[in-house]
This record gives sequence, C-alpha cells and structure tokens, in this order.
Amino acid sequence: MANLSLSLKRIRNIAFPMLSFLFFYFVNISDSKVYSQESPVLTAYIQQGLSQNLALQQQNLDLRKAQEAIRQSKILFYPTAQFKADYTLAAGGRRIAFPIGDILNPVYANLNGLNTALMTGAPQYSTNIENVNEQFLPNNFHNTKITFAYPLYNTDLKYNRQIQEHLYESKAAQKVAYEHELTYQITEAYLQYLQALEAEKIWLNAKTVLNELRRFNESLVKNNVATREVVATADYEISKADHEIFKLKNTQNTARAYLNFLINRDLQSEVTADTTLLRNTATTTFNAGQMVQQAWEQRAEFTAIRAGMNAAETAIKLQDANRKRPDAYIGGEAGFQGFGYHFNEQGYILAQIGITYDIFDNGLRKSKTQQAKIEAEKAKTQYDQVRQQVALQVTMAWNDYTAAQNLYTTTQLGLVAAEATFRIVNNKYRANQALLIEYLDAQNRVLTARLQQVLAWTEVLLKEAMVRKALGTR
Repeated sequence: MANLSLSLKRIRNIAFPMLSFLFFYFVNISDSKVYSQESPVLTAYIQQGLSQNLALQQQNLDLRKAQEAIRQSKILFYPTAQFKADYTLAAGGRRIAFPIGDILNPVYANLNGLNTALMTGAPQYSTNIENVNEQFLPNNFHNTKITFAYPLYNTDLKYNRQIQEHLYESKAAQKVAYEHELTYQITEAYLQYLQALEAEKIWLNAKTVLNELRRFNESLVKNNVATREVVATADYEISKADHEIFKLKNTQNTARAYLNFLINRDLQSEVTADTTLLRNTATTTFNAGQMVQQAWEQRAEFTAIRAGMNAAETAIKLQDANRKRPDAYIGGEAGFQGFGYHFNEQGYILAQIGITYDIFDNGLRKSKTQQAKIEAEKAKTQYDQVRQQVALQVTMAWNDYTAAQNLYTTTQLGLVAAEATFRIVNNKYRANQALLIEYLDAQNRVLTARLQQVLAWTEVLLKEAMVRKALGTR
C-alpha cells in the first residue's frame, strides 16, 4: 500500500500541471459563448450572395425582362412606319382570256368604211387590236412603299400596359422575397459551419481527457492496481471520439460547400470563422403579440400576390372593354408599283381610317371575361391561404425560438453546476483527498458544459434567423 500511495503521488505530480495547463487553455478558447448575426464576416458573405448568387441573378434577368415588356406595351401607343419593297417574277398559272380584238376590229372596220364613204375626214381606227390573254400572277412587277399606322383607340393596348406593370411589381416582390430566403440560407449555412467547428472542439477536448485517462490507467496497470481492461475501455472511448471527429469534419465540409454554393464561389473555398464576436450575448427583442400582423404587413409574398390580383382584375376590365367598345385606327401608305422596276408614272398614295368591332363571336368574349374572373378569385383564395401559412410559420418559429432560449438557460445552469463541482474536486485533489480520475471527470464536465452552451446559443441564433425570415425582416 505504501508503494501504491507513492506511485499515485508521483503520477499526480506529473499529470496535475499538464492537465491544469490543458484545462485553462481549452477554457480560454471556449470562453466565447455566442455567435452574433451582426458579424461583419457573415454580413460580407450575405452581401456577396445577394450580388453573385446564380438563382438571384436569374430573378434579376426576369425583372429586366418584365421591364422590357412594359416598355414594349408603351411603344405600341405610338405611330409606326415601315418601308416595304418587293419585286415579283412569275410564269404559268391561271390566265384570263378576253377577245377584245374579235369584238372591236369589225366595229372599227365599219367605222372606217363609213368615214371613207362620207368623206368626213374623220380619223381612221386601227383594226389590228389583239385579243387579251393575261396571266393572273404579275410578272416583272414591283411594289415599293412606306406604310404608316396609328391606333386612335385600342382597349387591348391600354389594359395590357397596366397588366405588364402589375406583373413587374409581382416579380419585383418575388425577388425581394427570395433575397430574404437567401439571407436566411446563408446565415443558416454559416452558423451550422461554426456549430460543427465547436462540436469538433467538444470531441477534441474529450479525446484529450481520454488520452490522459488512458495514460493514467496504464500507470495503474503497471503498478498492479488495475487490470488491463481499463486501458482497453479507454481505447474504445478514444476510437468513438475519433469517429465523431471524422463525422464532424464531413459536416464542416458539407456546410462549407453549401455556403460557397449560395455565394457562387468554388465549393472548396475556405470560410472565415468569426470567433471574435462570439462574446456578444445580446438577442433581438420581438413583440410576440404583433408578430403575425407584422409578418402580414412586411412579407414580400403578399405584395407579389396583391400585384397578381390587380393584374387579374385588370384582365377583367380588358375583356369587358372589348365587349363594349370598338377599336379605331388610322393608316396609310405611299410608294410606287407597276411593271418593270422603275418609278416613272408609278407613284401612288393611300390613306385609311378604320373601326373594328366584333358583332358576333358566339360567346367568346363572355367566356374570356368569365375566365378572367375565375383567375381573380383564384388569386384571392391564394392570398388567404398564404396568410394562414405565414401565421403558422411565425407561430412555429417563435415557439422554436423560445424553446432554444430555454435550452440555453438550462446549459447556463449546467455550466454553473459543473464549475462549482470542479472547484470542490480541485480543492480536494490539492489536499490529496480525490483521485485523478475524479479530477479528470470534473474537468471534462466543465469543458463539455461550456461548449454545450456555445452550441445552445448557436441554436438560439438559428431560430432567431428563422423568426426574422418568418417576419420578412433581415
């Protein structure tokens, strides 16, 4: 027993300074307790994503396309002028035969005879007129002209412009909604990456303690105080820690790749871990009683749906106007046409004014009006459905957020208890009243409690980001 006591003291004298150094080292690097969403690093990643994300770039292109559609709808109100020129060569096809020579030649011959007999000195008529045999298709014919058109009144043009403006408003709101979604996705990916880093620290710290435990157990075996299974048990625990560390490395790689994908970078690009702002424990204050109403007012999805409803209402007005009012236009053309490509004595000018109105369409316009009304009713139903969905999202996000806060409070209490236990065991160990295994266990509890507190706070921030997303704020 004297030899055993001496061996334990010798092991303790060697292990205690080293373990104390490891304890305070890991406590210091784990002293930061939170991940702040106000991190400039995270903000930079969000801004990079908003400017480079490929899906958002596609939304920008759709928005520009909608802008061009509005521009085109406005251009249709202005006059248009076109230059047209065509030249036709033709052979064969249908022909028109008219015996003009057979009809007029005998008449002219008689007239000539009468004039000769009466000695009137009247002019002689030609009796060599040929019969006409002309093909329908014009050969060696050209038509060169400038055309002009101007819509005086057209209900399609008026309401089409309004519909295009509503559709642009809807697409702009959809883009804003996707920006909020992208902001949340980047925040979530970044926090999950940091969470994986901290989880890795937990297992690395546990592995350090387990390695010390293994060395301690080997000392016990060498001194014939314990049998070999205590070392095998420690080896098994170390292998489990290695497996967890391996899984966390894979989780980090996945989270890093996903974050780089969102901000349109190479998937293997390094991600900066913002550990300098982990000490900020401030949280956002939400007014739980007004959150649903706030979401209804702020979510861009409602703006998009309202714009769609306005477009549907405008479509009803369009069909109704087509049923009641005619369209009026003016136009004209000026140019040259004739056989042979020349412009001598071939000029012409033409002006038109017109009105179009469908007298009978077998109920087509009425059906189109009913179709537009159905589309408007569908948009209203969708609006009510989205209101319910958003209310549910806000409620679920708030419940998850409060649960995460409660868990964080629990981890704080666990840390206080672990630190109090360690102080007692530490004093007992210094007084030779506790074994090293008790010291290692108490130390591991403190390290685990500190890192679990960080993980719990990360979860709070993730749930806070979900609340912001549900409310439509950043």
